[in-house]
Amino acid sequence: MLRQYLYVSTAPGLERDDLKGIIESCERNNEERGITGLLVYNGRNFLQLLEGEEADLLWVMRRISTDPRHSGLSVLEDVAAEERGCPDWLMRHIRLVDKIEDRRASLEEQLPSGLNDQLKRIILNFAALN
Repeated sequence: MLRQYLYVSTAPGLERDDLKGIIESCERNNEERGITGLLVYNGRNFLQLLEGEEADLLWVMRRISTDPRHSGLSVLEDVAAEERGCPDWLMRHIRLVDKIEDRRASLEEQLPSGLNDQLKRIILNFAALN
Protein backbone atom coordinates (compact mmCIF):
# COMPACT_ATOMS: atom_id res chain seq x y z
CA MET A 1 0.00 0.00 0.00
CA LEU A 2 1.31 3.43 -0.96
CA ARG A 3 1.92 5.79 1.99
CA GLN A 4 3.18 9.30 2.51
CA TYR A 5 5.24 10.28 5.56
CA LEU A 6 5.94 13.89 6.38
CA TYR A 7 8.39 14.62 9.18
CA VAL A 8 10.44 17.43 10.67
CA SER A 9 13.75 17.24 12.48
CA THR A 10 16.39 19.60 13.81
CA ALA A 11 19.82 19.92 12.19
CA PRO A 12 21.37 23.28 13.00
CA GLY A 13 24.61 24.36 11.39
CA LEU A 14 24.93 21.87 8.55
CA GLU A 15 27.58 22.81 6.03
CA ARG A 16 26.72 22.91 2.33
CA ASP A 17 28.73 19.70 1.76
CA ASP A 18 26.81 17.94 4.57
CA LEU A 19 23.51 18.85 2.94
CA LYS A 20 24.78 17.76 -0.47
CA GLY A 21 25.81 14.39 1.03
CA ILE A 22 22.40 13.93 2.62
CA ILE A 23 20.62 14.63 -0.66
CA GLU A 24 22.89 12.24 -2.59
CA SER A 25 22.33 9.53 0.01
CA CYS A 26 18.55 10.10 -0.14
CA GLU A 27 18.53 9.81 -3.92
CA ARG A 28 20.60 6.62 -3.89
CA ASN A 29 18.55 4.91 -1.16
CA ASN A 30 15.23 6.11 -2.56
CA GLU A 31 15.99 4.80 -6.02
CA GLU A 32 16.78 1.37 -4.56
CA ARG A 33 13.51 1.37 -2.60
CA GLY A 34 11.17 3.06 -5.09
CA ILE A 35 10.67 6.07 -2.82
CA THR A 36 9.95 9.59 -4.02
CA GLY A 37 9.64 12.88 -2.18
CA LEU A 38 11.07 16.24 -1.32
CA LEU A 39 13.36 17.78 1.26
CA VAL A 40 13.22 21.34 2.57
CA TYR A 41 15.95 22.74 4.84
CA ASN A 42 15.72 26.17 6.45
CA GLY A 43 19.20 26.25 7.95
CA ARG A 44 17.99 24.71 11.21
CA ASN A 45 15.22 22.20 10.44
CA PHE A 46 14.42 19.59 7.84
CA LEU A 47 10.97 18.91 6.53
CA GLN A 48 10.85 15.82 4.37
CA LEU A 49 8.05 14.11 2.47
CA LEU A 50 8.62 10.45 1.67
CA GLU A 51 6.31 8.40 -0.55
CA GLY A 52 6.37 4.68 -1.18
CA GLU A 53 5.37 1.27 0.02
CA GLU A 54 5.07 1.04 3.79
CA ALA A 55 7.86 -1.53 4.29
CA ASP A 56 10.27 0.61 2.28
CA LEU A 57 9.30 3.77 4.16
CA LEU A 58 9.83 2.04 7.50
CA TRP A 59 13.31 0.97 6.38
CA VAL A 60 14.20 4.53 5.37
CA MET A 61 12.71 6.02 8.55
CA ARG A 62 14.83 3.65 10.68
CA ARG A 63 17.96 4.89 8.89
CA ILE A 64 16.90 8.53 9.19
CA SER A 65 16.12 8.21 12.89
CA THR A 66 19.66 7.01 13.65
CA ASP A 67 21.44 9.63 11.51
CA PRO A 68 23.57 11.74 13.91
CA ARG A 69 23.36 14.83 11.68
CA HIS A 70 19.91 15.65 13.01
CA SER A 71 17.69 15.03 16.02
CA GLY A 72 14.17 15.46 17.31
CA LEU A 73 12.51 13.65 14.43
CA SER A 74 8.75 14.06 14.58
CA VAL A 75 6.32 12.53 12.07
CA LEU A 76 3.66 15.09 11.18
CA GLU A 77 1.64 12.98 8.76
CA ASP A 78 1.40 9.30 7.91
CA VAL A 79 -1.32 8.82 5.32
CA ALA A 80 -2.41 6.25 2.76
CA ALA A 81 -2.30 7.63 -0.76
CA GLU A 82 -3.93 6.70 -4.05
CA GLU A 83 -1.01 8.16 -6.00
CA ARG A 84 2.29 9.91 -5.42
CA GLY A 85 2.45 13.68 -5.06
CA CYS A 86 6.09 13.74 -6.26
CA PRO A 87 6.22 10.88 -8.78
CA ASP A 88 9.24 12.20 -10.67
CA TRP A 89 11.40 13.24 -7.70
CA LEU A 90 13.69 10.69 -6.03
CA MET A 91 14.43 13.44 -3.53
CA ARG A 92 13.95 16.99 -4.68
CA HIS A 93 15.77 19.52 -2.53
CA ILE A 94 13.77 22.71 -2.29
CA ARG A 95 15.86 25.61 -1.07
CA LEU A 96 14.07 28.29 0.89
CA VAL A 97 14.78 31.86 -0.12
CA ASP A 98 16.47 34.00 2.50
CA LYS A 99 13.76 36.58 3.03
CA ILE A 100 11.08 35.04 5.25
CA GLU A 101 8.32 37.18 3.73
CA ASP A 102 9.07 35.67 0.29
CA ARG A 103 9.49 32.05 1.36
CA ARG A 104 5.90 30.86 1.18
CA ALA A 105 5.33 32.12 -2.36
CA SER A 106 8.67 30.74 -3.55
CA LEU A 107 8.01 27.35 -1.97
CA GLU A 108 4.48 27.17 -3.36
CA GLU A 109 5.82 27.74 -6.90
CA GLN A 110 8.16 24.75 -6.53
CA LEU A 111 5.72 22.21 -5.07
CA PRO A 112 4.29 19.61 -7.42
CA SER A 113 0.69 20.12 -8.51
CA GLY A 114 -0.36 16.60 -7.47
CA LEU A 115 0.39 17.09 -3.78
CA ASN A 116 -2.63 16.64 -1.52
CA ASP A 117 -3.96 19.79 0.13
CA GLN A 118 -3.22 18.75 3.73
CA LEU A 119 0.44 17.97 3.03
CA LYS A 120 0.79 21.10 0.94
CA ARG A 121 -0.59 23.27 3.77
CA ILE A 122 1.88 21.81 6.30
CA ILE A 123 4.82 22.21 3.91
CA LEU A 124 3.89 25.82 3.20
CA ASN A 125 3.58 26.58 6.92
CA PHE A 126 7.14 25.28 7.35
CA ALA A 127 8.32 28.21 5.22
CA ALA A 128 7.60 30.62 8.09
CA LEU A 129 9.92 28.84 10.54
CA ASN A 130 13.26 30.43 11.23
